[in-house]
Amino acid sequence: MLRVGHIGWLGTEEGPGYKTVAWCDINAAKLQAQASRHPGIATYTDYREMLRKANLDIVMIASPNFCHAEQAIAFLDAGVHVFLEKPMGATVAECDRILAAWKRSGRNLGIDFEVRVSPFAQRIKALINSGEYGSLRRIEYIHHQGAWLAGGPQAWRLRSETTGGLLPECPIHYIDIFRLFAGEVDSVQSVAGPNVLPQYGIPDNMCSHFFFENGVLATLLTTHTHSAVPRDEHDWRNTADYMAPMGHDMSMIFTLTGGSIAVDFLRPAVQVHRFEEWPPGSRGVRVVQERVEDYRALGMMAFFHDCSLQRNEFLRRCV
Repeated sequence: MLRVGHIGWLGTEEGPGYKTVAWCDINAAKLQAQASRHPGIATYTDYREMLRKANLDIVMIASPNFCHAEQAIAFLDAGVHVFLEKPMGATVAECDRILAAWKRSGRNLGIDFEVRVSPFAQRIKALINSGEYGSLRRIEYIHHQGAWLAGGPQAWRLRSETTGGLLPECPIHYIDIFRLFAGEVDSVQSVAGPNVLPQYGIPDNMCSHFFFENGVLATLLTTHTHSAVPRDEHDWRNTADYMAPMGHDMSMIFTLTGGSIAVDFLRPAVQVHRFEEWPPGSRGVRVVQERVEDYRALGMMAFFHDCSLQRNEFLRRCV
């Protein structure tokens, strides 16, 4: 039975050949509250103590970005399989160090890009692979963060040396989606700033174009300046009725040669369009909506995240 430990995310994964036996978090009150419901799981406030005492085979790391390299390398060097929350590290150098530790360890290393296995991504994949709407030519991702960060426990996200910048936060998932559907990137053009929010040590707005080897163009627009409400002042309820008035908006468009697919993430829906010649006999094209697929019953977060599937697949591979 492989022994699993968690840092940050206090998971309880258990399945054929593996079982959660240890948790680590610097928040002792959080640990105590959860431990009362799971008395069989040992708790630690220092990952080094957990590494020494818990006799782990697998560790799942969901700590802040700037902690990833130190923690992942320590466990890999100790012969422990590592599943690491995105991004791999806060800098390219940290990522290189983690990869070097993985290569010398002989253990498994996984990075959590759970959006690619979500119902959203699987539905888009099915529509594109059907061939009914032609071949993929263009992808757009637009994200207005509906409340900006002011400080508090999340203040580390405001410094480039601790977070890695704006893209390693939420946008990195959708860069992964770009690559899932378009393949390898040939070149990138990005522009950021000037900043609107003075407390941000990272760009608070950015636009990037990704040029792919197969000719697909993907564009990413992300900004934290769409709202006058600091995120720290309210709980981040996962409902469109609450988030949209705060200025939050997130969408994608996949344009193919014969149609397009538009995704609304807040009120989860997929709009499918086809292109037709108009007027007949001309070179003109008009867009005709075929249908709207409504995913509100599934729920917003469940529509484009599937953390458990990604984690459990990694655990099965380790077994």
